Amino acid sequence: MTGRRADETPCCGHWVGVERRYCHATQNVRAFLTGLRCPAHTPNALAGKPETPPGPGMPAGAWSTPSPLNDSRVHDARAVASGKRRANPQAYRAAQAAVGQRPAAGIRVDPGQRDAHGKAWIRIPTADYLCPACHETESASGDQVAHFAAHIETEHAARCPANPQGAEA
Repeated sequence: MTGRRADETPCCGHWVGVERRYCHATQNVRAFLTGLRCPAHTPNALAGKPETPPGPGMPAGAWSTPSPLNDSRVHDARAVASGKRRANPQAYRAAQAAVGQRPAAGIRVDPGQRDAHGKAWIRIPTADYLCPACHETESASGDQVAHFAAHIETEHAARCPANPQGAEA
């Protein structure tokens, strides 16, 4: 029953522990993160600080100011477009379009990196293929990289939509 009285009048919802009751004052009640509070129970009053004078509120451009999060999305798109960050083919093409960058056609292989003992992967091997004719990308990672790199050009040529011989086969 804190914050409203039975007659739906806004009231102070501060718990007065010594008296084992809620304040329920209705004069000059304002909303705070802790709930509705009267001037005697505002957070500053309870902390023994003076009240903050009323001001103009948020600046005019507060919601239109560019966020640093938007900037990080641009960098993320650049990382995806360059191939440094893995993504599905649709996200890869969208990032390339957003950044205005097209990678070189052909195979790009990252052999990965093992730890100092040679047992665990620090960076998993990856391979990407970009068809020069249809601009379709295919990817592989882990144990499939060696087979993928050896056979992707002939396998893709057989099913490439831009290759007339591949469409007939």
